[in-house]
Amino acid sequence: MRFVVKFSLAVLIALGGYLFWPRSSSLSGFDATSMAELQTSAWRHAAAGKETQALFDLYSIFEGQYRIPPLPALSAAMSILQAHRAFADAADQADEEQALPFLEKTFFIIAEQTGSNLDPAIIARLELFTWSLARDRLKERQLAAAIAEKLALLHGGAAQAYQAAASDFAHARRLAAAKNWSAASDAETTAWQKLRRQLDSRSQQPADHRAADPSAGLSRSNQL
Repeated sequence: MRFVVKFSLAVLIALGGYLFWPRSSSLSGFDATSMAELQTSAWRHAAAGKETQALFDLYSIFEGQYRIPPLPALSAAMSILQAHRAFADAADQADEEQALPFLEKTFFIIAEQTGSNLDPAIIARLELFTWSLARDRLKERQLAAAIAEKLALLHGGAAQAYQAAASDFAHARRLAAAKNWSAASDAETTAWQKLRRQLDSRSQQPADHRAADPSAGLSRSNQL
């Protein structure tokens, strides 16, 4: 009986540590290969209607890659999955707007947990715009431009600086829309690697060159 009590207590302590231990959350702390695998997997599972698997993929991005604490990470993953469901069920562009509240909640959580000054409403609308563009195979260039704007909002700097990575992200989106998962994964990996190198290069710049960089607030220690 004592063993059971001690074991249960140890499990509760471990669970409490996992859920509530302070951690440093950052949008720039990701591993490029893992991000590409998880993102492609989330698309594939969502397209197949496998929402539980898609939810796990999204949670792994928020908790594992961005280091957002488990409960907010789960909430963000659920919100973006709800947004995807609303968008997929939309009959027209007006109906697509039903996804906005869920996207805004996701980006509110991201902003709160990373300590950034993101405007959830603005970036949610931009994200929804990229989803709409991704449906049209003739609008890959516009999609790349919109993704570059989103990356600039998330990581700081000018949109033009992200154009190379954004072009690969846009190509990956189009391949995913065509359910060409292997090619989409390859394009996604290339995109995340380009973004990883770009962020690493910028982090090595002298502090005075980064002083005005709005991405400086994208990481903080989360106290829950």
